[in-house]
This record gives sequence, C-alpha cells and structure tokens, in this order.
Amino acid sequence: MIDWTLQPLRALLFAPGSEPRKLRRVATFGADAVVLDLEDAVADREKAGARATVRDAIGGLGDSVVVVVVRVNAGDATEEDVAATVGPGVDMVMLPKVESAAVLHRADALIAHAEGRAGLALGSVRLLPIVETAAGLADCERLLADAPSRVLTAALGAGDLTADLGVALSRGGEEIAYARSRLVVACRAAGLAAPIDGPWLRLADLEGLAADSAHSSAIGFQGRVAVHPPQVEVVQAVYGRLTPEEAEREERIVEAFEAAEAEGVASLRVEGTFVDYPIYRLALERLHRHRAGNGRN
Repeated sequence: MIDWTLQPLRALLFAPGSEPRKLRRVATFGADAVVLDLEDAVADREKAGARATVRDAIGGLGDSVVVVVVRVNAGDATEEDVAATVGPGVDMVMLPKVESAAVLHRADALIAHAEGRAGLALGSVRLLPIVETAAGLADCERLLADAPSRVLTAALGAGDLTADLGVALSRGGEEIAYARSRLVVACRAAGLAAPIDGPWLRLADLEGLAADSAHSSAIGFQGRVAVHPPQVEVVQAVYGRLTPEEAEREERIVEAFEAAEAEGVASLRVEGTFVDYPIYRLALERLHRHRAGNGRN
C-alpha cells in the first residue's frame, strides 16, 4: 500500500480511456501518477467501451508507475465506472464536479463495495474530488470538512470552472486566483494534503507552464494535472523541489532550531530570519517534499 505521506504527486499525466495506444504509453513518461480518463477525454458514445479498455490497461501497467488513478464520470455513471474499473492496480479514483459531501460519501460507499469484491483492504483506494463548478467552490470548505477519510485532497478543475463562470482563462491566470487560494485554504483547514492544481492548456508554452507552476507551488499546491507528456518534466522540476542553496538553508534552520529547543529555547534568529515553531515546521515540510521528490526519505 502506498505511503501517501511520502509519495509525491507533482505531475498527474492524463490519457483518454478509449485509446489503447495512449493508455499503453502513458506510463513511459515518468509522471508521479497516471490518470486513465473515463470522463471529458472520452466521447459519449465511447464511454461504455472505455471501461473495459481502462480495466485491461490497468492490468498491463504492472510496476511501471507508482500511482494509478481512474477519473470516473459524475452522476449516475459513477457507479458503473467504479464497478468496472476499481480493483487491483488502482490506487485512486478521481471524481469530477463535486458539489457536496453527500456525493463524496456515495462515491466512498461505491469504492468500498468494489474493494470488498476485489479482496482489497478497506480504504486502500483513495478518493480525489475535483472542485470545478461555482457551486462546488462556494461550498468547498464544508464539503471537504465533511469528506470521508478516503479523501486524500482535492483538485482544481480550472477549465470547467472558468466555463461555469463564463470567463476565458488568460495566460496569467488572474481569473482563477481566488479559486486557487480558496481551495488551498479549504484543504488545509480540513486536515487534507495540499491540493492538486488544474492543467496548463497552452501546450507549446512550456515557459509559461514553468512560471505558472512556480506560482501555484508558492501558494500551496503540491502538483498539477498534465495533459501533454512534455509537460511532465517541467512540472516535476518546479513542485516540491528546492535548489541546493534553498535545501541547505532549510536544513540549517531545522538544525539550529532543534539545537535551541534542546536547550529550552523555541525562538531564535537564523541568518537574519526569525524562527519559531511555525517556521521550523514549514522548513521540515519543505525538506520532506523535496526529499520525497528526489527519492530520499
């Protein structure tokens, strides 16, 4: 079973569930997680067949990826999607257009039933809701606070959200600044892991992706969706990674604080910066994410 406290989720690479060739290749690009999509990337008339295609693809992934995610459809189709795909080899279900805790609890029950049928440990398949409507954003604090324990964190669906709001998403992303910050706060207030940001849709603009990802990481996201393989390396280079100088400085903060604490002191100055428990804990968290992303414990 995955240790989610150590597993980085920087780049989540999508593949359409109705295209076997892309499903076979998605595991070859080094993403932290692959998302086999039954929702928006699949034409309506292909959705029923895509369930079997995804289940077959999961069996062929083997140990080539660490985290396997299936994005199911919202509404009545959720039950069929979960029943057809959740089993050995699936680590997480991504649930779109979540607007209430009741929807999360229904998905939780469906996944639990599928786990039991497949002989999996209860709770082994995690749940990742997507907040991507105005209604979902307006209630995100309550729905995440009331979420079942299966929920690891939440993701922001920027494309659907901007469409719901009737605005076009610019390169600077000003239109979703409020939504981003609100989701970060809602996840943390609910005791969940840092959220997952939405995709960068300007596929040829890798420089813009790097800049936007740096901003996203700085405001509290742990990673983001990738919809194009060349995006994976760019995204992974940004989220959770520290430069050697930054990592060394965080280590000095941790070492100095722990030495001071052993002497009964809980506030001090390190290289001109005031350090107390919150700053120390942030340094620990940043180092933890950095080491996890580099394969260190």
